[in-house]
Amino acid sequence: MAGALASRMSFSSLKRKQPKTFTVRIATMDAEMEFSCEMKWKGKDLFDLVCRTLGLRETWFFGLQYTIKDTVAWLKMDKKVLDHDVSKEEPVTFHFLAKFYPENAEEELVQEVTQHLLFLQVKKQILEEKIYCPPDVSVLLASYAVQAQPALGGARGSFGDRSV
Repeated sequence: MAGALASRMSFSSLKRKQPKTFTVRIATMDAEMEFSCEMKWKGKDLFDLVCRTLGLRETWFFGLQYTIKDTVAWLKMDKKVLDHDVSKEEPVTFHFLAKFYPENAEEELVQEVTQHLLFLQVKKQILEEKIYCPPDVSVLLASYAVQAQPALGGARGSFGDRSV
């Protein structure tokens, strides 16, 4: 009897110690990932997990973006994830995007993963005409993209085709 009570107590105490979680979907420019996020996590906890998963060390360029009521916002690092005005429907979706751009990419971007993510984002924004790129510069960028494909791990398409 005492053994059964002890085993039941230890099972219930283990059950109580399991943190409450919710599912988060992170969309990068070329992949989607899902994580189990603890209710108590702050934005920095989730952001750090995403950066570790991507193998990204140059984290200062990036952030987690979400959309609510046609408004774009960035996840605050010091605030709990669910305290933001995000959809409470699971999975909660964030976009891992460049928040800041380097002045001189050649000097400031060391990691290939950083270069790749920024390249894909700029490419998409040019193709969607969210940022202006003169035709002569577009041709130059397209030639760079074609030359860089093997170095970028076989990035899909170039600036010239409309695949993203």
